[in-house]
Amino acid sequence: MLLVGQGEPTDRRTHDGVFASHHDDTRITRIVDPDPLRALLAHRSIETFRRLEGVTGERIVAEVGHLWVGPPSNVDEVAIADARFALGCTRMDPTALRGAFPALRLPAGVDGLHQPDRAGHLDPRAYVRAEGQACTSAGGTTVDALVDTVCPADRGVELTTSAGTFHADRVVLATGPFSAHGDTPAAGLELTVGTHTMVHVRLSPADAGRLADLPSLIVKTSDGEGECFVLPPTTRPDGHRVMKIGVSHQARPLGPDDLKAWFRSDGDPDAAVTQRHLLETLVPGLDATVVDTVPCVTTYTPSGHPVIDDLTDRVGVLIGGNGYAAKCAPALGELAAGRLLGESWPGDVDREPFVAPL
Repeated sequence: MLLVGQGEPTDRRTHDGVFASHHDDTRITRIVDPDPLRALLAHRSIETFRRLEGVTGERIVAEVGHLWVGPPSNVDEVAIADARFALGCTRMDPTALRGAFPALRLPAGVDGLHQPDRAGHLDPRAYVRAEGQACTSAGGTTVDALVDTVCPADRGVELTTSAGTFHADRVVLATGPFSAHGDTPAAGLELTVGTHTMVHVRLSPADAGRLADLPSLIVKTSDGEGECFVLPPTTRPDGHRVMKIGVSHQARPLGPDDLKAWFRSDGDPDAAVTQRHLLETLVPGLDATVVDTVPCVTTYTPSGHPVIDDLTDRVGVLIGGNGYAAKCAPALGELAAGRLLGESWPGDVDREPFVAPL
């Protein structure tokens, strides 16, 4: 078993390899979701996160809870997952929301669904470290390298990388947005990329204290205005306490060179201003004078779910997170690994959304 991937850049502004959106400290994790397939995969993943924590010592999940707010009909859809998995969520009308979360000023006319446990946020860096440790503990080898080619060979599949050439019987490609990098069977997939600007507001000690008990937050509105996701106060590796806000944007085709230029930037300054004001509206009294911005991307597929399929008789693929891959990563990886090993597709997971587009 061989795990090959390029590590996080030391300096993203001068880095000339590929990038990955897991180069971050916080991603929302939750089971409640309007999509029943996403809810199922998230429910299946949370226990794997916990098992990984137990065997590696990495702290992956911060179980601070999650609050989904939106129009009542939208929350009705999300609440189906609560009933399906007995999550113990609390449904709230606008009055109840104000009482339960006085630090927030939410849009008018929204209801809320609060998932108290098995939800909050996860640390993608810790998850990647834990998966590497698990691979090594199982007798595998991890290699920090950039893969340039994946092609058929007499012994199965040949991988040319920045650390040399490797051979494998079978391969799964999990390239994120860089599916077109190099010469691999994934280069022709129909994928688009949404570029996002993540805004990190550095918190004063007073703000960090009064907002310490907030859950992760997703806001939906009837007209789409003001929709966002918010991560509660966390401590970054540099020691700063921050809140993060992000907004999803329309996807478009982008090549490797365009993506590299985006990841070397500070994101979209106009979007950053808008998101900072949105966060100040959601959290009245927030001191948002010190703001950091970082670029991020989401890879989208036509089905809205990752492509987990065979590209050749020896090369499979797991690509296209569609904005939910972090919270479902263990379950998605299990599906890809099972397919690579020739196992039957699980009967409770619809196969069609994961088939590679023609």
